[in-house]
Amino acid sequence: MDPHKHVTALKPSQPHNQRRAAFHDYKAPAVYMISISKAEEAPAFSMLEGDVTDAANPPRTAMTPYGKIIRNQILDLPIDNPAFAIDNHVVMPDHIHILWRVKKWLPKDLGHYIGLFKSRCVRNWRLLLSEDNKDAFRQISLFKPKFNDRIAFTPEMAARFSAYISDNPRRRLTAIQLPHLFRRVQKIRIAGHDFDFYGNFQLLREPLLTPAIFSRRYSSAELSRLEGQIEETIRGGGALISPFVHPKEKEWMKKAIEEGASIIRLIADGITPRYKPSGQEFDLCSAGRVLHIGEHFESTGANRGTRGNFLFLNDIARLIASNPSLPMRLIGIKG
Repeated sequence: MDPHKHVTALKPSQPHNQRRAAFHDYKAPAVYMISISKAEEAPAFSMLEGDVTDAANPPRTAMTPYGKIIRNQILDLPIDNPAFAIDNHVVMPDHIHILWRVKKWLPKDLGHYIGLFKSRCVRNWRLLLSEDNKDAFRQISLFKPKFNDRIAFTPEMAARFSAYISDNPRRRLTAIQLPHLFRRVQKIRIAGHDFDFYGNFQLLREPLLTPAIFSRRYSSAELSRLEGQIEETIRGGGALISPFVHPKEKEWMKKAIEEGASIIRLIADGITPRYKPSGQEFDLCSAGRVLHIGEHFESTGANRGTRGNFLFLNDIARLIASNPSLPMRLIGIKG
């Protein structure tokens, strides 16, 4: 069955982390990346340790007592229900990711079991509290309401989700220890091509990444399939990659921004050393939700803005989206 067929339109009034995939039966066997955020008033789940530039001291998480409770409950999930397997997980300071495998049909929707998991974590957390602070924390939870799910439709997608989960501590520490990488133009080499970028370059490793590229040559079935993929990427809080030049591409980009997803915009004119995005996209770059990337300004030359340049950028967008292990290296940056 095509997982993107007959996708119902998302409801703009709902935050993206509360939407479920309308085309999917959440009782069915599948692999999910479940993400749950910490309640603002709750204590940290873990502490980040290590150094992103020191191979002998790699980034990692150290559990707080509250994080240990959550980790133990994650590990107990297959014991509590043999229909479950946990392929990977990470407990970050303010959120958790679980690569949750459902091995056989469930009697109830997966959301029911995620709710039970969260309730057990909260119950055990409150048992840990001393008498002095029990009353203060009795009315709050460890977690924000709801959760986000991403569905792995293939083993390759499951592997991408697992790699993303394992890389969480390094990505977070990179943003903390090397903030300048996100606030000025930097150079990156992708599959032998030199590009300049501004913004959250870590979006290039986003596991739910879809090229939002329109073509008049698409049949109605091809366009419907692409729009289904885009809808699912937005629902899962993934990223769209495109030059976003055609009106249809701009429409998809607007929807992604409004509904909490991320975008990687390929800049046809290249990016100069003093480049900065304008308006809303500058703010979204600062928030980690946008990346602008273009050919290195010394390489673009007379090809800037030509049809050949746009076709090249479309090819790069598809290449990045379809090759999660594509060689990428920051130029002049240690590590």
